[in-house]
Amino acid sequence: MNEVLPNERALCDFCDHDPNWGPLLFLRPERREKMTALRTAAGAVLLGMPYGLLATILLALLAHAMARPAPSLFVFPIFLSVGYWVVAQVTLARAWNRRAARRARWP
Repeated sequence: MNEVLPNERALCDFCDHDPNWGPLLFLRPERREKMTALRTAAGAVLLGMPYGLLATILLALLAHAMARPAPSLFVFPIFLSVGYWVVAQVTLARAWNRRAARRARWP
């Protein structure tokens, strides 16, 4: 058993609670439906872009205070969104899709 990463059941239990989704609850599929790459990409972009822009603004202010060039506006948000998508695909979507496949076999 891996002590670092939660198991599949823990991930599915986490996803089953509405408050954990916050404003992205509309992206959660039914329990028998697969969580598609497009759905996880939408969630990653909706999280990564605003947080990435905030981080870019803070880095730009820091760069200005240190008389350094400001970072590009969209580099950090794009990398953050891609990072969120990869983590969601490897963890939440994988566990969700395994459970959805099991539920699809059982009426």
